Amino acid sequence: MAEEKSINKAYSTEVPQLSDLTHYLGKELGISNWMTITQDMIDSFAKTTEDTQWIHIDPEKSAKYSPYKKTVAHGFLVLSLASKFCFETLKIKDIAMGVNYGLDKVRFMNATPVGALLRARVSLMEFSPFEGGGKYKLKLVFELKGVEKPACVAEFIAQVYSNPNSKKAISEPKKDIPKKIENNNDESVLFEKDGDIGIITLNRPSRYNAVTDDVVNGITTAINKIRKDDDIRAVVITGAGKGFCAGADMAVFGQITPEEGRAYITSTYQPLMRNLFTLRKPIIGAINGTAAGVGASLALACDFRVMSQNSALLYAFINIGLGPDGGGSWLLARQIGYSKALQIAVEGKKIMAKECLDLGLTNKLVSEDSELLKTAKNWAHELAKLPTLAVGVTKEDIFYAMGHDLYDTIAYEAEKQVTTFASRDFSEGVNAFLEKRPAKFIGK
Repeated sequence: MAEEKSINKAYSTEVPQLSDLTHYLGKELGISNWMTITQDMIDSFAKTTEDTQWIHIDPEKSAKYSPYKKTVAHGFLVLSLASKFCFETLKIKDIAMGVNYGLDKVRFMNATPVGALLRARVSLMEFSPFEGGGKYKLKLVFELKGVEKPACVAEFIAQVYSNPNSKKAISEPKKDIPKKIENNNDESVLFEKDGDIGIITLNRPSRYNAVTDDVVNGITTAINKIRKDDDIRAVVITGAGKGFCAGADMAVFGQITPEEGRAYITSTYQPLMRNLFTLRKPIIGAINGTAAGVGASLALACDFRVMSQNSALLYAFINIGLGPDGGGSWLLARQIGYSKALQIAVEGKKIMAKECLDLGLTNKLVSEDSELLKTAKNWAHELAKLPTLAVGVTKEDIFYAMGHDLYDTIAYEAEKQVTTFASRDFSEGVNAFLEKRPAKFIGK
C-alpha cells in the first residue's frame, strides 16, 4: 500500500465497520482510477441540464474560438463524478445505504477538455457517528493527468447507515461521563468533560507525548465531540507527565520516504490545524514542560497559552536538518513577526516561559508546575461564561483579518455579525445593559 501511494497508483481503503473511520481522520483514503472524459458524456450532460453552450457541444466552433481549442466538460459534470470516485476509494463493508448530504467549498480551478484523463484524490476530513450510522466529510481533489492545477476541489458530505445486522453498533457516548477516546486502544489521548469545559490530555508520557497517528486521531475525535456538545464552551489541551509534546515521534516518522513525509504532513497536520482553528470555542494550551517541533505548532495553534516557569517552546526542526511543519512557520511569524520568528526557527534553542511572555507567545505565567493545569482550567471556566457564539465569531474575524485588508475585513465582520444579532446572547446582553445587571449568557 505504501509503495502504491508513493508512485501515485490507484488504491483504496477498505474498513470493516463504519466506526473504524475514526482511525482515518485527516488521512488520504485513496486515489481513483483515471477516467476519460468523452464527448458523449458531455453531450448527455448538456442535454439533461439544458446547458448546451457551444463550448461544450460544438467541437468545430470550439476549435476556432475557444481558448482551449476543443470542447470542455461542464464543471458540474466533473463534480457529479464525486460519488463514483468516492465509491472507488472508500469501501465500508457494513453500510446498508447512503445519501448525499451536501457540498462545501467547491472550486472549479481548471477546465476539463474532452479527452482528458480525470481522477480524484480522496481524504477524510470529518466523521460524526450517530445511532445507526454516521456522517462524514471527504475532500476530493479532481486531478487532470499531466496538468499540475486540479480541475476541481470540493468537500463532499455523505450520510450513511449501517447494516442492522452488523456486529458493532455505533452510538454517541453519553455526554456527562468522562471518557477516553474511542477507537484509540493505547489511550494516547484522553478526554474529560468538567462541567462547561473539555480537557484534552496527550497521554504518551514515556515518549514525552510525541505525535503519532493515534495522537492526531485522538485530538481530532475529542475536538469533534466538543464541537457538537453545546454544554462545553471552552477547552484545555495539556500533556501528561513532564512534557507537553516532544513533536513527531521519530521512531515512526524517521522511517518514511521523503514523498511519504510530504503526504503525511499535508494529509495529517492540515486537517488537524483546520479542526482547531474552526472550533467556535476558545482553546487554552496548558504548556507543561517543553513543546517541541510540531508540539510547538500545536501549542501556538491554541487560542491562548498558560506556561509555568519551567515551560518552554522549542523549534527543534533545524536541529535534525528539517524546516518547520504543522504550520509552525505561519503560526510563529504571525505571533512575533518575520525576523524574530526566523531567529527562533533557525537557532533551534529553547525559548523559556519568561521570554515567551515577553514576546507574546504565552498569555499567562505561573510560578509552579503544580499551578499550571488549575490556572488553565479556572481561566477556561471563566471563558465558558462568555457569549460562546460571539467568541467563535470573534475567532473567525481575527483569523480572517490576518490574511485580508481592512475593507474586506469590515465586510466579513458585517456578514458574521448577522449571526450574533440574531442570537439569544445578544438579546440578553442588551437587556442586561439596559437593566444595569450582569448578563447571563447561554452561548447561543
